[in-house]
Amino acid sequence: MNIKKIILIILISIFLIGCTKINEKDIVQTSIELTEVSEDGLIIYQNDNIKIKISNKVENLKDIYKKILNELQKIDEFSPIENLEIEISKKYMVPKVDKIIRCDTKFIETEEFKKELIKKSYGIYDNWISEGLYAKIYNIEKKEVDFVTYYSNNDFSLFGARFFEPFSSKEEIESVKAASIDLVKYILKNNKKVEILKSKIELSDIEDWAKEKGIDLGYQREIDSLMNRMEAINNMANKFIINTKEEINGFKIDISTVEINEQYNTAEKIEQIILRFDRDILAIKKGIEKDAPKFYSEYKEVLNNVPKVEYIFDTNVDGFADGGYIMTGSEKIHLRDINAHSHEYCHLLFHKPFMEKGIVIAKPNWIDEGIANYLDVVYSEATIIVMEDIFDYLINFRTYEAESERLVGDEAKMIDKQLELLIENDIDVTDIEEVAKDKNKRILENHLKFLSNVKYRKIMGIKVNEGDAPMDLMTEGDSMDYHKNFSFFNYLVEEYGLEKMLYLNVADFNGLTYKEVFGKTFEELEVDWMKYLKENIKGIESIL
Repeated sequence: MNIKKIILIILISIFLIGCTKINEKDIVQTSIELTEVSEDGLIIYQNDNIKIKISNKVENLKDIYKKILNELQKIDEFSPIENLEIEISKKYMVPKVDKIIRCDTKFIETEEFKKELIKKSYGIYDNWISEGLYAKIYNIEKKEVDFVTYYSNNDFSLFGARFFEPFSSKEEIESVKAASIDLVKYILKNNKKVEILKSKIELSDIEDWAKEKGIDLGYQREIDSLMNRMEAINNMANKFIINTKEEINGFKIDISTVEINEQYNTAEKIEQIILRFDRDILAIKKGIEKDAPKFYSEYKEVLNNVPKVEYIFDTNVDGFADGGYIMTGSEKIHLRDINAHSHEYCHLLFHKPFMEKGIVIAKPNWIDEGIANYLDVVYSEATIIVMEDIFDYLINFRTYEAESERLVGDEAKMIDKQLELLIENDIDVTDIEEVAKDKNKRILENHLKFLSNVKYRKIMGIKVNEGDAPMDLMTEGDSMDYHKNFSFFNYLVEEYGLEKMLYLNVADFNGLTYKEVFGKTFEELEVDWMKYLKENIKGIESIL
């Protein structure tokens, strides 16, 4: 072999050795390194992206730490952990629904803990993504499922029945779980790792997969806006929290008080509730933008940065308000009737986010209630559902009450009168869609409903709160009956504009009078209101 060939072989060998070293360096993962410090009864292990806090009262602390670190290493090898905080303590039994995993030492032994690590490591919301990534990172084999057969009888949803295991069959849970695992594997194979870690999957990313599996995506298209923003956590026996990412509407739903044996298609019910809440909140904000543009422009940032709301379905609580309630300054809305959602949300919308921006809110109750009622009535879908129920009852009440022999005499006449007035004022009680698209008819129905309610209570001998108004201060409206005030507030909006009424939300009421705001005293406004009703609503005198 001549010298040139020897040199060439040596050079090629050196080149190949160099390439091998580079490739090995590329595939070797650096171990996670955390520094250890002690602070207030805690041992803290941390770096720029990870913080693990363990109570020094926890037994076998070092072993617990090593176990967690081992799990984090597997996750970090798949993709570097971005931001994770864990707290281990004896007092935390299960993870809370927030950005920090808080739990006890028993929970870290579970699959749920590993899934929580994956979700919190990358900021993932959706259970379907964490389910699929868990199978990928931990090499879990999915159960083989005949997708064509299962989804020919079930709607495909990436949220799915498995998150309500007490309400679902084993077949449902396994089928939806298998679909999540298979779909995540498919998406990763198609170089969508970044999108899946950022929860930014589009329907177009899964269409070919669905076609291959014989799955109809029709229902998933209906709930498209939920695809990248939902998680469900079973954090104790029969207690569930549904958590949504803050996009249109970020909130938690506590459905722990709902009876399990009354559930059917629970996942789909929850999906539809969330979408309806979304639509109503978006419609209210769009309505403000359209009808009170100056106010919306000035307070746009406030109105679109509402703290995450927690909805509690208190269906079994005695003494509960008819529809719902929210305590001033709270972020918890208690609902007995989901149709009360938009009204109660408006109470929160016009208080909590303003206060958090340092804007003092001190408006009288009649304005607070008036704003919530008006925005709900004019813009929400919920008010149409309530209206439809009322129309049905007015038409059929004699049939509904026949067996109990209720609502006779003056009471029955009052209900007949309410129906008569609706028809006389061109409100077609058999065509709810026609009423829904007409703002003026919505408001007119609202006047009739609440003024009829006041009249009805008087007939029944129920006390109606109608106090005197001796002083021309803005708090005088609080002396008016709660339901009567809704009609009064609606009139003020019609006469003076939504803009003016919404600015009262942020007004300084110290010594403020009706005269300063409207150019008239409270008594004069009441006279004008009655005149307005008589001029605009046929036959209204009969219930005033």
